[in-house]
Amino acid sequence: MKRQTGMTLVEVTVASMVFAMIMLAVVTAMRAFGQSYDRLQETTARTAVKREVDRFLRQTLRDALGEAGYFEGTSREVAWVAPLDRVGSAGGLQHLRLQARGNQLVLSFAPFDREAELDVTPEWGSVVEAVPLVSGLESFEVSYRAQPEESWGRMSGQKEEEPAGLPWGIQLEIETEEAIWPPLIVVFEQYEQRL
Repeated sequence: MKRQTGMTLVEVTVASMVFAMIMLAVVTAMRAFGQSYDRLQETTARTAVKREVDRFLRQTLRDALGEAGYFEGTSREVAWVAPLDRVGSAGGLQHLRLQARGNQLVLSFAPFDREAELDVTPEWGSVVEAVPLVSGLESFEVSYRAQPEESWGRMSGQKEEEPAGLPWGIQLEIETEEAIWPPLIVVFEQYEQRL
């Protein structure tokens, strides 16, 4: 008499359990991979924004007009005039203002008019709306150096008879909910040429 070969019910149950455990491990690994991939994508996007903001601010600050009256700054905001390639409808020389508004770091634009008096307030947002550069802002501090050998400090709040030109350099400190950015330090172009 031939003996029947095959799997018993216990063997089928054990094989099913092993297969289920392997599938559970694979699904868990795929879910963890997907979550890691999403976190990596978010981190990459935030880093790309940081790089672009850093590059744009460095370039426009470096190109700031060194003429008296075209640069103003406090510890919470800075305004300057610089040439832009094109941002929306803005191009050529533009007034730029960087300031914290709520939990955003905002860049405002105004058309530049060489004929306008220095004490006339630029028409912020008349051509291009303000652009939020950073969201989730915790703090924003601006400090200045009048000369290379001096330490970082605030701009003098005194009104002078003659408006001042550019300081030697500017330092922007940005802190967001996610991270503290490395200080953005810019030495203005007119001083770089002397070095």
